[in-house]
Amino acid sequence: MKFGYEFVTLDNDQKHARRVLLEYYPAVAQCSILAVFLGFQFYFFLSWLAGYGLEYERPKSPSFNKRLAGPSTWLKKSRQFCDRIAWWLKKDTFSGWGTRAEWIGGGFWTVWLLYLSVVNTGDDYLHLTKRFGIIGASQLPLHYLLAMRAPYSPVQWVTRLSHEQLKASHQVLGRIIYLLFALHAIFYVNFFILSGFLAKRIKDKDVIFGIISLALFTAISTTALGQLRRWNYRVFYMSHVAIANILVVPLYLHVTHIRPYVWEVVAVNVLHLLFRAQRLKTYSGTVKLLPGTNLVQVRIPLTTMHSALNWQPGQHVYLSLPTGSPYSLSPKDQFALRNKANPFTVASIPVKDKELLLVARALAGNTKKLAELARSLSRDGQVPSIPLAIEGPYGASTHFPDLSTFDKVLLVAGGVGATFVMPIYRSMVDFNDRGYADVRCVWAVQKLADTQWAFPTSTEGEGEEEEEGTSSESDADDVAHSAGAVEVFVTRGPGPGLQIGETGDDVELEEVDQLLSMEEEMKKARKGMVLKTGRPKIGAIVDEVFSTGSRVAVIACGPRRLTRKLNQSVEQWVKQGHEVFYHEESFAW
Repeated sequence: MKFGYEFVTLDNDQKHARRVLLEYYPAVAQCSILAVFLGFQFYFFLSWLAGYGLEYERPKSPSFNKRLAGPSTWLKKSRQFCDRIAWWLKKDTFSGWGTRAEWIGGGFWTVWLLYLSVVNTGDDYLHLTKRFGIIGASQLPLHYLLAMRAPYSPVQWVTRLSHEQLKASHQVLGRIIYLLFALHAIFYVNFFILSGFLAKRIKDKDVIFGIISLALFTAISTTALGQLRRWNYRVFYMSHVAIANILVVPLYLHVTHIRPYVWEVVAVNVLHLLFRAQRLKTYSGTVKLLPGTNLVQVRIPLTTMHSALNWQPGQHVYLSLPTGSPYSLSPKDQFALRNKANPFTVASIPVKDKELLLVARALAGNTKKLAELARSLSRDGQVPSIPLAIEGPYGASTHFPDLSTFDKVLLVAGGVGATFVMPIYRSMVDFNDRGYADVRCVWAVQKLADTQWAFPTSTEGEGEEEEEGTSSESDADDVAHSAGAVEVFVTRGPGPGLQIGETGDDVELEEVDQLLSMEEEMKKARKGMVLKTGRPKIGAIVDEVFSTGSRVAVIACGPRRLTRKLNQSVEQWVKQGHEVFYHEESFAW
């Protein structure tokens, strides 16, 4: 045999010794993740220590050029070096092929697991073959934990990362497991062919269930490809969840020695279902299309003492596709409750507004069906309340640092990305008793009508008062900075050729008239908004913010083109040594 391995014949004692090793090394592989978790805790401790030490030497004014003296100088330089490394790791290796951190972390973990698959196998070919399979199986519980949406996940608790932030690790680990299982299968097939056992063994149950397991892994890996996810997210999601649950059956029936790991997967799945069920609530609210747009708005009033009043700005929920009627206990309705759901950011501040506001653009799939339901429910301007099932809240915003400790905060939104940014902005402006720093909020939209959910019609008195300060665009910058107003950039003007959506459908004349009417209505002065035209000059905005602050928080949500430009502009200041917290919200898989 090649590579120093042979088909060896073992006596009972040698088989027992091999079995001991086949149990020991998978346990090591599974427990190795604890070292990673300890690394997170060590990083958190060092970050706290660095922040605590630098707090005493931080300039009282936002002048970044003030030099530090004494023992804190090395601490500041170390912090800047770590920030630059962290920023470098977050950059894409190749567009759409994952970040450098994913490649480095995934490569390290792959090498480690391959080492555990090879070490102390001697010249025993079958030992090596079995080791690939059981090492791969040992990673399955962690793989399922990384997919757990509920914030009660121990991985989320230990790493302080949300489900959306951990999904990249879930994808990378899935590829590593698939590699180990593929090697396990290839080595076994090679053994059967060379030994002349293929025709006989292919009929045995353990081999059949092994083939089924590998086929399911292949299917789940194929449906998770980016091209398919973008083509039809619903196909990806439904197949992914279904296969992930079915997979445990053939794995359990394949061989007995991986069953402890299969049982761990079952336990994780059961806990996940319980946690999700605990967060699934039924409300009563309205669904309607906003005039002149293809935005669907969902409003859910909250009663006093409702638990949702404690939800934080920037969190999101999963709205099950409503039917307009109460959900029943039928399998069809229960299936729709848990699987026909889309993420919606809570665009309101529940404790202040006493309601949950959800806004999404109707393009295809569930959002298109939601828009069709809104049209069917609208009668004579009356919008009836219907049952709405919501699961949540979730999101990374609960892990944000204290934004009041930063010199400057820059919030950037594009389109409906403002549903994430606006609640954070409002919470900083409306609840300013914590001494929040200078906040600048920029929102780019194609049509002014798309902002109507965030800037409701002002009263007549308020409109006159605001018109004095915001009607002239020449002093818009001064107004924005002095009054903390949102800078709204309208990138496309209304006209007969305008399309309501992004699906390519022509706009009917009635819809054009409706849009033009709403555009004119929205041009009236709105409290808290400064109206501008054209695309925002992201580079200039970033330079202006960073030029007067050494510690800056940047939070963004919007189209990839907008956030890419923002990322590139901020990177220049990170390289200069500025301390930056950067978060880019995205639901893209």
